[in-house]
Amino acid sequence: MDLADIENRAGICRITAGWKKKDLPWEWVRRYWRDVHSPAISRRKGIYHYVHLQYDPVDAGVFGKVEGIGTAAPADAQLMWTSDVRYRDDAALAIFGSDPGDVAKAQLLGDIDLIVDRSTTYKCVGDRARTYLDTTGTATPQGVPAMPAYSIFLRQKTDEASFFAGLRKLADRWTKAPGVARLRLSLCEAPDMEAERKAGYPIKTHPVEQQYQAWIELWVKDKGVIQGLLTVDDAAFIKEAHAYPVIAYHCFVYEERPTLAGLRGYPAVEALQALGGNPKQKQIEILTWMYGDIVGKGPADGAVS
Repeated sequence: MDLADIENRAGICRITAGWKKKDLPWEWVRRYWRDVHSPAISRRKGIYHYVHLQYDPVDAGVFGKVEGIGTAAPADAQLMWTSDVRYRDDAALAIFGSDPGDVAKAQLLGDIDLIVDRSTTYKCVGDRARTYLDTTGTATPQGVPAMPAYSIFLRQKTDEASFFAGLRKLADRWTKAPGVARLRLSLCEAPDMEAERKAGYPIKTHPVEQQYQAWIELWVKDKGVIQGLLTVDDAAFIKEAHAYPVIAYHCFVYEERPTLAGLRGYPAVEALQALGGNPKQKQIEILTWMYGDIVGKGPADGAVS
């Protein structure tokens, strides 16, 4: 089974995107989100796939000039990260919602009050979240992407049905374009703040005018591939397309198993790689002793003998 098929087993996705509090240094927020918050989330039950992406400011010129589509975004209203947590089905999402218990979950979600100024969670169900292509050869990326990667967040110009239909055709077209290595399209439901409140999340949702209705994750073999992907015909249904360069991509859970970064944190992965990747530090016995039953068959990206 190829990488796209494996990802597409997830039937529900919850995509959270936002930016930090203004007084916090971005470098420390990045590290906190990657090394403190994400490994904790990785231990929650019910997750099928969990990735975290961090961004540079919008690259307004990456598509070239496209009449009728806005590609620039205000400097003080640009996303800094996305967390994409996926589940097989409603039962798995319910398990995730109940783990850990109320006290520990409230402590964990306190990270949102600590570092987040604004963030919005979008839900995508069924074929509204689909990986069309993945020829990157890397199931669980860690760190700086191996090729140019962009998160393209979109706002609709037309009604939802026409917007989604147009984006599906666009995704089919881009998938066939030479040099495109990975494409995933997420068509978002309107944020459900009441559902988030019931789940215990602090409500810091963006105002409606700053919300997006779709997200394309795009990896290309060369940045120049993106020039010309958007056409004037796409302006019939796309109001804005903001291309955020991905400066860090971390997969913390893959096929219901934490990766080594999900268990031990990315700095540990970096140290292992720098010193030869000692396979003994990836074995089931030592990891189970350290982290318990969440290890299962071993890290999703670990070489376990």
